Amino acid sequence: MKKRIKFLSLILAAIALISMFTAAGCSNSDEYPVTVASYTFTEQPNSVICLNDSVADILIACGYSDIITARSDECTQSELSDIHSVGSASNPDVTEIKSFNPDVVFADKTLSEDIRTQLKNANIDVLTIVPATTTEELVTLYGNICAILDGDQTGRENGESKAESLAMTLTDLQRLVPDSDVVQTACYLYDTDGTVETSDSLGGKLFDYANIVNVCSSSTSDDDMLESIKLSNPLYIFCDTGVKEQIENSEYFQDFTAVKNGNVYELPAEYLSRQGNSLAEALSYIIETVYPEVRESSDASDSSEDSESSESSETSEASEASEASENSETSEEESSSTGVEEDTSLEITDSTVISLYETSDNVSALQTRLKYLGYFDEDITGYYGSMTASAVYAFKSNNDIDTDSTSVSADELRLMFSSEAVPADSFES
Repeated sequence: MKKRIKFLSLILAAIALISMFTAAGCSNSDEYPVTVASYTFTEQPNSVICLNDSVADILIACGYSDIITARSDECTQSELSDIHSVGSASNPDVTEIKSFNPDVVFADKTLSEDIRTQLKNANIDVLTIVPATTTEELVTLYGNICAILDGDQTGRENGESKAESLAMTLTDLQRLVPDSDVVQTACYLYDTDGTVETSDSLGGKLFDYANIVNVCSSSTSDDDMLESIKLSNPLYIFCDTGVKEQIENSEYFQDFTAVKNGNVYELPAEYLSRQGNSLAEALSYIIETVYPEVRESSDASDSSEDSESSESSETSEASEASEASENSETSEEESSSTGVEEDTSLEITDSTVISLYETSDNVSALQTRLKYLGYFDEDITGYYGSMTASAVYAFKSNNDIDTDSTSVSADELRLMFSSEAVPADSFES
């Protein structure tokens, strides 16, 4: 399960399933004041502290992560790893928050009233963000948050556009689910006491997008919920980090079909509660877990193109592939000081681009190279899914490449396949 955990920790922003263009960053003064709830902002904020990790996820998705000057411990997104933490979301260090002189603090309902009062007395606005429960609410939420940061028109339009893109992405991912007469059933457990994810939240609705029946769709007491889960006997159990071992070692769960078949999977809870790119990543993970054929099968469009290829071109391609394979075994003279060898197996032109959800020989070559560099620890499938995206993200981060896009450009590929590529920490030449 380490691979799964590594995959989820690396991919936080890797799957840029939402259109992730850099936010404007500067607004016309005539777009202010902006009023959200009972708060009015007369000018664009220069400093924001995020105590709410879901808001941090939204700001990252919308291109505003640079404005975050401090965060809570719960904001563990890789994009914020260099940002100072002021403590927990419920009990942060007030003195440290004041030292940053923030224009606004985004919090959630766990923040204590005492700290709210202290910050209010210091003339620091604290906005409590209520999670969206529908995609319609998500659009409004994004619009309001981004309006505060970038103006009532520029920011709001950017936020609403990103939220609509996220909603479309969830729908696009749903289309990847294969038709089947088998009814897939699952649940999400936060613990072994019966705390579950219902369909009252966006995170709980992800099962609907995956065409999976959430056996815990309705709220009830923990004791009743455990009995309900036992009676429904789901085929899959998803759970928070550290809960899998408890489930598998529990006498209560030992006769569950999911446990017997080894279908208990850890999916960190924050991927369901955060409402930025993490939602799309969680859905992608659920779909690829329940429907492994999604990432193993060939893209229909590529299959169509292959069928139209002539026998002579196929022969030519096979010859080129063989030749490229021989060229990939390079000499020590072409190795860099880190032991990385140049790989010429992929023919790269200025127009070469490898994109998310692509199925091709180019993706196979990409996966092979990432595996060689120590970033990819999965089977070579030729399908660019979320696992490949996590490896691409890690490579880009390690090689000082902008990670906003999941596509791999020609220049990025040239670096990746050269002896100048920076390998993963675990790389062994």
